[in-house]
Amino acid sequence: MHILGINTLVYQSQLSQERRQSTLVNEIARLVTLVEVRREFIRDQVELKAIHDAVEQHHMQLFYSVPESIAMNGSAHPQLETFLEEASAMGAARVKFNQGDIKDCSAEVIADIDAKAAERKLALTIENDQTPENGTLDETTQALARLRDCGSRIGYTFDLGNWFWQGGDPVAAFEALSSYITDFHLKNISGPVDPETTMLEDGVIPWRQLVAKLPDSTPVLLEFPIAPEQVSGQVDIAKRGI
Repeated sequence: MHILGINTLVYQSQLSQERRQSTLVNEIARLVTLVEVRREFIRDQVELKAIHDAVEQHHMQLFYSVPESIAMNGSAHPQLETFLEEASAMGAARVKFNQGDIKDCSAEVIADIDAKAAERKLALTIENDQTPENGTLDETTQALARLRDCGSRIGYTFDLGNWFWQGGDPVAAFEALSSYITDFHLKNISGPVDPETTMLEDGVIPWRQLVAKLPDSTPVLLEFPIAPEQVSGQVDIAKRGI
């Protein structure tokens, strides 16, 4: 059975009112054992320590989502080491980035990124987002093929819903990229025309069928805004579906 996690985007309504992610860990710990925090909602260094302590108290696994490209202009992101140090300070196991132009990087640059992560005992992943630069099947395939050709340890977070924003088909994308997937962001979408995120049971994507094809070792994380009173219900649906 897959490990189920919660990305703190689930609590977007509370985060937009400046609730700290560290205070959400107590709630999340009652539902799952894995939490993914988001860099854009971390306001200061104090929060890094608070997240570390909260996760340690509840014996949870922590992932870190960084909304930045892993590589730019043929080089690693200039703040890569800062991001990795933040992850280490929190006790994170994995750090997720946008794919950026990793497909155009030399083998030496990719090896250096791998080495910086290994020094800190961190696993890295890249993700398809909703932009033309990072969200099309062609761009994502090229990025992942480049990493594989270079023998990189960088994994792949497959975001199930983002494909619709680039006119793609999530099922076709899954079939094309399934051999690369190391992490899975679970959500559902209303459809290809004017796509909107829905609750898991209300969208058009057959997510249960896709998750069933993943190795049991692949973490599955809920990553879409949910009203507070619906979170536990969506977690229950996900648990039954994976």
